[in-house]
Amino acid sequence: MLLGIDVGGTFTDAVLLDNKAGGAVAQVLAQAKVPTTHEDVLQCLLAALDAVLPQVEAAASKLERVVISSTIVTNALTEHKLDPVFLAVITGPGMNIKGHVPVTPYYLSGYVDHRGKVTAQIDWTKHRDLLNKKGSGVCAVSGKFAVRDPQLEFQAEHELTKCGYKKVFLGSELSGELNFVRRTNSAYFAAQVYTLFEKFSQRITRALTERGINAPVHILKADGGTLPLEAAIQQPVEAVFTGPAASVLGIEALAAPTVNSISLDVGGTTTDIAFWEQGLPLMAKRGAVINGYPTAVRSFHMRSIGIGGDSRIHKLPDGSYQVGPEREGPAAAVGGSVATLSDALIVAGYVSFGDAARAQAAIAALGGEPSAAARKIIASACAAIQATISEMLEEWAKQPVYTVDDVIKGTEFVPAQLIGVGGGAPGLIKALGEVMHLPVDIPLGAMVANAVGAAVARPTLSAGLRADTTDNYYIIPESGRRERLPRHFNKAVAEELLTSWLREQTAAWQLPDQETELISYEHFNTVHGYYDTGDIYSLRMQLKPGILHKVEGKEVDF
Repeated sequence: MLLGIDVGGTFTDAVLLDNKAGGAVAQVLAQAKVPTTHEDVLQCLLAALDAVLPQVEAAASKLERVVISSTIVTNALTEHKLDPVFLAVITGPGMNIKGHVPVTPYYLSGYVDHRGKVTAQIDWTKHRDLLNKKGSGVCAVSGKFAVRDPQLEFQAEHELTKCGYKKVFLGSELSGELNFVRRTNSAYFAAQVYTLFEKFSQRITRALTERGINAPVHILKADGGTLPLEAAIQQPVEAVFTGPAASVLGIEALAAPTVNSISLDVGGTTTDIAFWEQGLPLMAKRGAVINGYPTAVRSFHMRSIGIGGDSRIHKLPDGSYQVGPEREGPAAAVGGSVATLSDALIVAGYVSFGDAARAQAAIAALGGEPSAAARKIIASACAAIQATISEMLEEWAKQPVYTVDDVIKGTEFVPAQLIGVGGGAPGLIKALGEVMHLPVDIPLGAMVANAVGAAVARPTLSAGLRADTTDNYYIIPESGRRERLPRHFNKAVAEELLTSWLREQTAAWQLPDQETELISYEHFNTVHGYYDTGDIYSLRMQLKPGILHKVEGKEVDF
């Protein structure tokens, strides 16, 4: 039996699945939806467990695995609720990354060149201001070519720890990718979300313990795989898009589309948008973008926009309306104190729940005739979502062309339908479909799709390897391992070395053995004095993510 829990910005969903039915399709045994308690996440976790576990006899003792997804970290970043953290960079000569990272970084001296050789050590006499300053909390360090030799990052970590920082995130440990800016942003956001994610993890552990659940606990990652909770705490940036990834996996499990589609997971605070082609979600080719900054986090090609069913409505001086991004409670129709997008959808007749009179009064309080105002509010929300979709389409069209098939067919994505999941989907997606002139599909089980997706996600790990035959070494940045090359080294040997390390990590985390896949590969010759002197290999592999089972959803009202 599998348990999936999705802690959203508005609701927390839980689903129990029977994965012993003797086939590839799992059955939904129980499902529940409770309000998310932001002031104490423990309470909504316990409420979700108390709502779903009693529906199946002795459920706690039958669980094989628990997977958690959440939009808590995503929403905190989207709503700019997290304080900035200290970032130190080791750029070497000729590079200024100001404006490419979220804060003004502190520049450390020292340099590792493109071959992985330390050409200048950090001169700590130049950084007495840093060493004499008392640090606290969490910070990040990133060096330009640290993935080829991380020793300067290790030195900086040691000194910053002595200054008082309790946790230092290193760019080379979070990503083996060469792109310095993406790796630096990954380290920064990992540090920024660490405290929030650590507290969330503690609440998860306590809630499961209090309900007698001893099954392994995993966290969903941005690429649709899972990590054991203990490992996820060391890579919290992977949790930034765990909620959006859950909706993608939920759709894949419940009703993968057969035509090019755009899926929208409409929660109370955000709407998560993803693209589908040939029944599979499209992956971001360059990594996730967080608050406009590119990262090395492997993820689906998707965006989160601060518009949801409970988004507050603002009337602007020119008479137009702004929807979100903040949420200040539920819709007025169900007892909230301010007008929300859901109230507008009720007044306009797209959905029917709660007290319609209260919804109309809340919209009227904004000024103007309620029905006309509601239509303008919905149009504003749809326009913002459509603008985000247009940006995503443009971004996808500009992706690099890698294959002959791409050259012949092109990479343009043309959607044929919209798929809606989440509590706010039925009304908003219907309105968006009218604007975009596209049919709309709301699959069975859509209300708890995120929890379903979390429950059936496969465990995964990823890592990179770089080898330089001229200098006779290879390095796996995620491990800090730098060793001499074996004899007769080639691509096949590189894959064997990296697969072996991934298997070691799989065993260490007690993950099930599963297929590995190559996700990137580069090879080129080194030349000195007009002669080839060796080869450089760079590759990344992972335990293949995806879903364990298709799921037969069922209609339910909460």
